[in-house]
Amino acid sequence: MTESRAATRNGASRCADSPAPSLHDQLRVATGAIHERLHHHSGFAAIQSGTIGKDAYTALLCRLYGFHHPFELTLPQVPDRTNWLTRDLIDLGVDPTALAALPRTAAFPVDASAEYQLGARYVVEGSALGGRGLARQLDGLLGINVTAGCRFFAGHGAETGAVWRAYLDHVSRVPPGASTRTAVVAGATRTFAIFEQWLEGWNDRHD
Repeated sequence: MTESRAATRNGASRCADSPAPSLHDQLRVATGAIHERLHHHSGFAAIQSGTIGKDAYTALLCRLYGFHHPFELTLPQVPDRTNWLTRDLIDLGVDPTALAALPRTAAFPVDASAEYQLGARYVVEGSALGGRGLARQLDGLLGINVTAGCRFFAGHGAETGAVWRAYLDHVSRVPPGASTRTAVVAGATRTFAIFEQWLEGWNDRHD
């Protein structure tokens, strides 16, 4: 009994001495499962394998436009991704009138807190890292080193890593506090869920 109580106290002491997980760690754990599912999304997988055709690729970008346009407008954010997707879709032959009529998700909360917005950015800033890898797999479809049609996945280009590190630095400076961290994590998990749901049926017209 005495040894058991001592072991419990020692275990509690070690736990007390262990550093609390960083907010970045919390975000990574909370979104790990859905991130893994999206990694295997059929559209992204087809780009990765070099098997996506022009019609399906255009359909995927249309779907992405329907996510990123309201995301950047509602939260709000600098509309980099909206602009990249707009140029890509026009280069791929989408008429500006048709572009303006594309469906858009209405799931983003209006007047979200700054903490929620920071968490939501975890989704789009993190996906940019994988986007650069996908951009390199589009040479067979668009042409080697062709920019037209590939701006969205190319993103910030060589600066993508620096942009991600700047975002993580912002995350690291979030003041401690359970409610604050909860809001940031909620922004990330909810935005991932919106993204996953929005991508369903992306290729219905081209299956």
